[in-house]
Amino acid sequence: MSSSSPARTSPARTPRALALAAAALLGGGVLTACGTDGDAGTGDDGPTVVASTTVYADIAEQVAGGNASVESVISDPAADPHSYEASPADAAAVAGADLVVYNGAGYDAFVDMALDNAGDVPVVRGVDEFERVTGASVAEDDHGDEGHGEDGHDEDAHADEGPAGDHSGHAHEDGANEHVWFSLPTAAAVAERVAEELAAIDSGNAEQYRDNARAFADALTPLEARLDEIHDRGHFPYAQTERVGAHLFEAAHLTDLTPRGFLASVEDDTDPSAADLAAMLDLLAERRVAFLAFNTQTETSVTARVRDAAEDADLVVVDLTETLPEGADYIGWMTGIVDDLSGALADATPVGDGGH
Repeated sequence: MSSSSPARTSPARTPRALALAAAALLGGGVLTACGTDGDAGTGDDGPTVVASTTVYADIAEQVAGGNASVESVISDPAADPHSYEASPADAAAVAGADLVVYNGAGYDAFVDMALDNAGDVPVVRGVDEFERVTGASVAEDDHGDEGHGEDGHDEDAHADEGPAGDHSGHAHEDGANEHVWFSLPTAAAVAERVAEELAAIDSGNAEQYRDNARAFADALTPLEARLDEIHDRGHFPYAQTERVGAHLFEAAHLTDLTPRGFLASVEDDTDPSAADLAAMLDLLAERRVAFLAFNTQTETSVTARVRDAAEDADLVVVDLTETLPEGADYIGWMTGIVDDLSGALADATPVGDGGH
């Protein structure tokens, strides 16, 4: 089993001292706890785990059980982690944690900034576990500052497009996609790594942490089997407003027909060209895809228009979010998405292998 990312170290101050100093200076501000309340540390209340989002907090809480408190920096289900700005109290909580669980690769950069000012804080990063289980690395996400042409679009993303947006050789961009919690094997690997880190901190409950991680992974197995069933039926086409769920769709061997210029524009926070938008709307109106994957947390007037076009064409819209919906846990959330996929593809016809 590979080790987790090295702990951040600072010779000047310990994380606990930094947290207490920050709290004293700020005079308050607390995170919303996903698990039980408790002071940071490994005393009677057990370790304190701080996660960047509710997704990672829920995975950690499934592993921790009642033996540790788990807090999420972002607790609002409508918040966009890409643009979240941590408060000084958030930074103090990260610095004062016994374990920090987050995505990495610039997705939740506010955690990296807090860790830069912290002492020796063990971390589990989703992108590291993704690399461990898939062998693919995730590029640092800087939202348009790297890997783009002069017009702001990803030149490589267009490389597989034929004339007028033809996707006869669609690209597999999952290795460059930072939304790694949509990879079920990665979620299981995160749980496993959290268990090992908590076992090192709280050896008295080590086996319970490991048992909980195994139970979490076992709960994902039926979902992976359902994705395999879709995979075995052939390649089904879909469109998306953003590459949020691409890792899940790739596991099911689905074929993304979204015009690459459209995706590049949305992900660069710019309006797509008239040609790219028209290509997207035509794709939906002509029902050349089985469903539209829609990121509800980054809806704009353009993506709302795309959703309307899908609904007008009686296409299934599979709603995706980047944090847990209100009242949901990770397993239930993923089960609902897989249910939606299965329903959308029940009567769909596979297409060619698209270059696989």
